[in-house]
Amino acid sequence: MLKENFKTFLLLTILIQIYRFFVLLNAQIDLYVDEAYYWGWSQHLDFGYYSKPPMIAWVIALFTSICGESEICIKLPALILYPITSIFVYLTAKELFDERTAFWSGVAFLTLPAVSLGSLIVSTDMVLLLFWSMALYFFIKAINSDKNLYWGLAAVAAGGGLLSKYTMIIFLLGVFCFLALDPRYRRHLKNPKLYLTILVAAIIYFPNLVWNAAHQYISFVHTKQISGIESGSHFHIGKMLEFLGAQFVVFGPIFFGVFLWLLWKRPKSTPYKLLLCFSAPFLAIITLQAFLSKALANWAAPTYVAATVLVAAYLLYRKKTKLLIAGIALNILLALGFYHYHAIAHLLGIQLTAKNDPYKRVRGYKELAKKLKPLIQRYPHAHLLFDDRTTMAEMIYYLRPHPFDAVMFNPSHQPKSQYHLFTDLNDHLGEDFLYVTASPTNKAAPYFDRAQKIGTIHIPLYPGYERVYHLYLLQGFRGY
Repeated sequence: MLKENFKTFLLLTILIQIYRFFVLLNAQIDLYVDEAYYWGWSQHLDFGYYSKPPMIAWVIALFTSICGESEICIKLPALILYPITSIFVYLTAKELFDERTAFWSGVAFLTLPAVSLGSLIVSTDMVLLLFWSMALYFFIKAINSDKNLYWGLAAVAAGGGLLSKYTMIIFLLGVFCFLALDPRYRRHLKNPKLYLTILVAAIIYFPNLVWNAAHQYISFVHTKQISGIESGSHFHIGKMLEFLGAQFVVFGPIFFGVFLWLLWKRPKSTPYKLLLCFSAPFLAIITLQAFLSKALANWAAPTYVAATVLVAAYLLYRKKTKLLIAGIALNILLALGFYHYHAIAHLLGIQLTAKNDPYKRVRGYKELAKKLKPLIQRYPHAHLLFDDRTTMAEMIYYLRPHPFDAVMFNPSHQPKSQYHLFTDLNDHLGEDFLYVTASPTNKAAPYFDRAQKIGTIHIPLYPGYERVYHLYLLQGFRGY
């Protein structure tokens, strides 16, 4: 008989993460563009970056300082931080219900499709979910005990969340939602400790605000731009339905179905009310975002910290344990399908193509660096020049020595990435460059004294599909 306690949960967690570690070791995939991009940030620590607060760069810098800059070391934070998040999910469930609910909540969270995929990728969701789960647990402890320690820990966790991703601010909506709706805890609306906690969290976040003020609030401008709210027509029912459909994959088909049922039923007991306040508003806001413009499936990820406990508790107390186990089992099957997609396709005789391979975006960059290196050695006086974030991030990582002096081609002076913000070709008047571009047109030639095509690199990925890069030697930059 499986013992439903913390020791068993911890053992299962370790076994799952060891398995995921070996999946990563044998995956033979390149860094995803955002991973290479964030690793580049970690080489220049600051209180802010073009598109995100600084926490992701700080975490990568910490881990790579310990074990080096290999792909597995860059990805290691995900393998470690998600289990810590699941422990806080466990503690939250134990605080609200009992140890049995805590056990199944922790296991359910660790095996969510979003977490299974996220455990292979270093992302801002990884740090956001950690701090969100910590803030939720310490908030619950604080309102139950009113101890200064828990209010302080909640403030630190909330501040860390704000330094991870700006959507942490929605946590505050959950706080006031619950305190306003539950008579037992409504007294905390007049508790000075609550507002001191909010103030401390804001102070922890403040350095990023100062950084943004010094850089034209670029992170906020970027966040506004990717939201697409002002980019055209509104009211996209199709996009909203597509986003909601994707949540059946993010949370799991069974779990998201049960969660929707609970949103409709709205159970009135205090623990359920609290969990709904820390899940429903977040999902509602991102769903509205999808309706008004667009929203990626992972944007609602913090919803499922509280929603996992909510669904697990409901199924257990309704004596629907088999449905809970079925939900976990189905989510594990989805993860296994993703982890071993190439092997399964080979076994079934399915030929991988650009349309059916979910790993397409993490293939070919190591090969590009290998083919690019001899040309770089041939022209040691020339800096590298790129015109897209993906290629630049991947090449800065995969080329050795790392070409940190690479520059982004940006004649319009429009900041669209960290590279646009902190590299300027006008600082290199009269200098030479190796221009690497996927465009068949040499857009940089008019700005140089001489331009010569020196090669084309082909990276075949699938039958009938390859990445093609054109290389130019550009001499004597004249200025934009």
